[in-house]
Amino acid sequence: MLTQLFMSAGLATKDWFHERTLSLCAILALASMLTPILVLQGLRNGVVTGMRERLLQDPTILILTPKGDAGRFSPEFIEHLRQLPGVRFAIGRTRETSADMTLQNVQGGSTVTVGMEPCAPGEPVLDHYRQPYPKDGENPECVLSDPAARALHVSTGDMVKARLGRRTPEGRLESTSILFRVAGVLPAEVADRRMGFLPHRVMEDVENYRDYIAVPLRGFSGLPVHGAKHYASFRVYAENLDAVETVALALQEKHIEVHTRSREIAGIRLLESAINRVILIISLAVGAGFVAFTLSSVEGAVRRKRRMLGMLRLLGFLHPALLLYPITQTLLTATAGLTLAGLIYAVVSKAISQAFATHAVLSCRLTTYDAALTIGIVILLSLSAAVKASLSAASVEPSMVIREV
Repeated sequence: MLTQLFMSAGLATKDWFHERTLSLCAILALASMLTPILVLQGLRNGVVTGMRERLLQDPTILILTPKGDAGRFSPEFIEHLRQLPGVRFAIGRTRETSADMTLQNVQGGSTVTVGMEPCAPGEPVLDHYRQPYPKDGENPECVLSDPAARALHVSTGDMVKARLGRRTPEGRLESTSILFRVAGVLPAEVADRRMGFLPHRVMEDVENYRDYIAVPLRGFSGLPVHGAKHYASFRVYAENLDAVETVALALQEKHIEVHTRSREIAGIRLLESAINRVILIISLAVGAGFVAFTLSSVEGAVRRKRRMLGMLRLLGFLHPALLLYPITQTLLTATAGLTLAGLIYAVVSKAISQAFATHAVLSCRLTTYDAALTIGIVILLSLSAAVKASLSAASVEPSMVIREV
């Protein structure tokens, strides 16, 4: 039995190569159907996945902040935010007026207003760009954005001086200064504005100073603290793009409206959904055409070779051996068509990548999963289309050959 199966597969292969013109036409037809699908899928991965990756490389896309700057959020509420599903990091923020600081290079130069953000260990922006967490101390550390560092003409290790001013309850103007050591400079793509990060405790002490509240550890005079500390705002980072909406809805249930970059996220989702629908529709149409073409070509081949198949039956070939004959030729056509489509795709994708080399998110690429899925579907459709013709080949009777001789 096994010998007949191997002989049938070998004869089918030789016959397939003998009819090279018909085989080549079938290969070209299959490749012409598959190549557009592969290119579309490659572009989908390049454009949509590339845009998602680009957004994920920007941790600020995951930030949620409350609208307005007049909240009263307790430390307990900030801790509660950290426990919400989908939240990666949360921290209380001081008022915007307390966050803006006038900095100057200690070596001299013009003063620059920089918007400071409080940070703590685990700050996603600093972690992503592998910047050190600024430490507190006698001379606290800060991490500056590239625009702020360039405006101050400083780099890592330099010192900057922050000038703080306030008005006393009696109406007098007072000022003081704090020296900061620049612990790091964020890359230019992180922010296009002059901003930086300071230890959370430093930001709280600066706000207390401006509110005329005493901070003995830093030598700030003022009134004693009354009541628990509250924050005017907060900053929350979601775990991923899909979690942004989940966290926003959770905050809305607490009657807190937040700012997000949901429009950019929604735009990518709409684009991904539209491209997926287009690829699905085209794939269904191509799949139907491919099945019809394979069915007709294999059926035609069996009809042309009924006499030969009957002769094989007359020589003692069993039904399974004849069943394998058209299946073998169908698999050969599918394999060659897939190979040719892959080669054409490689050339086209390289041309697309070179043509749009300046567009970081526009490329053409297939994943291993895409390739495996395509191969599996083509083989499955090929076998499905060959079933009827294979049954016809296996049902050929030797008596037909005898009558036609």
